[in-house]
Formats: sequence, structure tokens, C-alpha cells
Amino acid sequence: MQFCHNNPYVNSLLIDNETKLAQQQTWYKKRIKYMKHQIKAIRKKIKQIREKNRYDRRLRGLYSRLSSVQNKLNVLRFKPIVFGTKQLFRQRILDKISRDEFRMRRDSSFCCVGKKQGVNLNLKVLPNMILKVRTFSKEKGKKWLIIPFTVNYTQEKWFTEILGLELYQVEVVRRFINGNIRYFAHISYEIPEVEPQYSFENGAVGLDMNYNFVSLCNVDKKGNFKSYHEVFFRNLHSYRKNKRVDYVSYKMDKVVNYCINKQKGLVIEDLYFDQEFSYGKKRNRKLSNFKTTALDLLERKCIKRGVAIKKVHPAYTSLIGKYKYSCSRNISVHILASYVIARKGLGFKEELPPIYKWLLAQVGDIIKPRLKPSSPYYNWSKLHGFFKHSGITSFKTSEVMEKALQMKYVLNSVTSEQPDNLKAGFSPAEKVDDWNKFWNFIEIPNFL
Repeated sequence: MQFCHNNPYVNSLLIDNETKLAQQQTWYKKRIKYMKHQIKAIRKKIKQIREKNRYDRRLRGLYSRLSSVQNKLNVLRFKPIVFGTKQLFRQRILDKISRDEFRMRRDSSFCCVGKKQGVNLNLKVLPNMILKVRTFSKEKGKKWLIIPFTVNYTQEKWFTEILGLELYQVEVVRRFINGNIRYFAHISYEIPEVEPQYSFENGAVGLDMNYNFVSLCNVDKKGNFKSYHEVFFRNLHSYRKNKRVDYVSYKMDKVVNYCINKQKGLVIEDLYFDQEFSYGKKRNRKLSNFKTTALDLLERKCIKRGVAIKKVHPAYTSLIGKYKYSCSRNISVHILASYVIARKGLGFKEELPPIYKWLLAQVGDIIKPRLKPSSPYYNWSKLHGFFKHSGITSFKTSEVMEKALQMKYVLNSVTSEQPDNLKAGFSPAEKVDDWNKFWNFIEIPNFL
């Protein structure tokens, strides 16, 4: 098939199709890598079970699963590309929509990529709210289509900014709304880099990203905890693509507004999202939303609104917050993780508390962490391995207090001594009045 390469509109279609094919190739490579990792993990599990008991009932299911994954890998091919979504194509096959409606919905966008140094001379936006579209007709009076449009009052600021630009791209989108055809002009342009108005001079705001909510922590320039905030994502997996993007954008605006309110920069984790295993359908979809939507939107919004953004290494942020600060703060581990992230962004190092140094000195080389001794997180990894080996999983204040009281009453029953509430920071009603006294009492080596 031959194409007219002199027509910019045809070139735009070719570029669009090449992009979709490149996406399919990327999907194909990642899918092969994922399925090979599955086969490797299943074989490893089979080997472990056979070493213990070669007649274990679980082997039958694992062999069946291994055979299924291998068959899927052998027949894996490129997915067919359907223009206009598979759902619309299926409705046309079932004769639920007419041929004309299918074409109207399928050919729902129109754009043109400029040639001359990125300047698009074929689609122009004029100050009097008119879109000029070049038709490439040689007849006089038919070279341009003049299309009037309106601008929403919330978009007037961006429209004024677009009029002062030379490089921008216009895409005309057609949609069916309540049975009527409506047209929208989507204009994209590069945002110039500007000097951030809110930096890290007065402190930072740390952000801990989770698949269903975001934790924010406000820290001053000395690394002290000031306040926190949480932004939740409810039923994100149930929304369709456009609504999901709008919903995530609305939530990311809250994050940026929090930073502007505190007049501080934002510190986030430099996350790595290449999956080698599955979390389940719903959680995979939520994770994909963050990969493709949330983080990119957050960075663009920070740049647009003058908020400085910094990325730090995400290793052991949650564990450091859990082991070091949970006893004194008595808040969620995710908020403490954002606290550690903010301190990292300000350049603070998280040293082991003396009680944990004493504990590791007593343990010695019994626990062998998976990190090398040269790693800055070696001691934290060793401490985590010790607690995991000992069966200590919770560091919430209420649960630790309950266990501490049980231990205390057991000791008192053996020694026939009355509980020393004042020493532990308790009131006569057995409630904690002074948290510092309570945790100092718990951290006594003899008590541990």
C-alpha cells in the first residue's frame, strides 16, 4: 500500500500508528519476561516441595499451573490492534450500532504534526477564538476551514498563555454526549522551566505513595515533625480511563495545594515499577494507574505551579519509620515513612537508636541480613531480620502497651511487688499520661 507522504495529515496518521505498534512491541517483551519469571518461580517451588515430600498433593496443582503458563508462552503473539476500542468493535459485530455510527465513533480524533522546527502551520488558534484548519485545496476560498469555538472560564488563563506560544499541537476530538455530537480542541505544549517559588529553605513535605492513598508529612528545616495529611483514592479501579485520569488529577491538586499552603518543596520516592509478578486484577490496575497517571501528573503540576520536587531512594523508609518513630509518634507507618522521606530529602541520615545498637550487640552474627556490610541500610536490615525471626510484627503503641502491661503484671505476680504506675507514666486509672515516661520505661534493657 502506498501513501501520499506530502500530506501532513497522512504523516500524522502514520506516526500515530507507528506509536501504537511500538507500544505493542513493548508489551510483548514485558509479557515474555513476566511469563518466564512465572515459570522460574513455579519450578523453584516444585523443587522445594519435592525435597521435603515427593508425594505432596500440592505438586499436582503446580505441575498443572506450570504446563498452562508454558502453553501460553508458546502461543503468545502480538495482540491485534483495534481502532476505536474493542468494545465498540464488538458492538458493531453484534449489529448493536450502525456502520455510520461506528465510523463516527472510531474516527473520533484529528490532528496534524508540524514539520518546520515543530511549528504547526496547518492548525492555528487565533485570538478571536477561531481555529483555522488548512485543507490543501487549490481552489480560491477553500484553502482554510474557519471553525469558531468557546473557552470555559476556568481555561481562559491557559488560552491566553497559548496565544503567546509558537510551538503547540492541536487535536480535534469528536464525542457523543446525550445523543449529540460535540467537538473539543485539545491543545498540548511544553511548559518552560521556571524558578520554583516553594523550595526546601524552610523544610520539606514528604510523600509516601500507596496504591489506594497518599501520605504527606510536613517537616521543618531541622527535620522536626510538624503535621501530616492523607489523601485517599476510593474505588479507583472501577472508573474508566478518562474519569480515572480526572479523578487522579483532582487528588494530585490536593497534594500540590498542601505543599503551597506549607510553602515547602515536595520530596517523593524514586520508584521502580517494572512488575515481575501479579498482585491480583484490582491491585494491578491501581498500580498501573500510578505508573501511567499519578506520578507524571504530580510532577507536571509541581513544575506548573512552582513547587520544587526532589526524588530520593525508597529503600527502608517504611521500616525506619516503623522501628524508630512509631513508639514516640503513635501514628500510621505510612505517615512515618513520609516523615523519613522528607528527612532524606533534607539530607538527614537515620542512625540506629542506642537501644537497637545494644540489641544488635547482644544478637551478634546470628542474624545474617541479605545486604552487604558496606550498605548504609545494613544495620536496619539486620534489625528487621531479628524482629521477623523473633515473631515481632507490630509496633503500634496500643499493642505494645498491652504486651508490656501483661509482662509487667507477670513480673509483679512473681516478685509480689505492686505496679509502679508513676515510673511507667500511668495515671491511677491505668491510662498513659506521659508517653515519654512510658516509652523510657519500656526501653530499659532490664525490662526488655
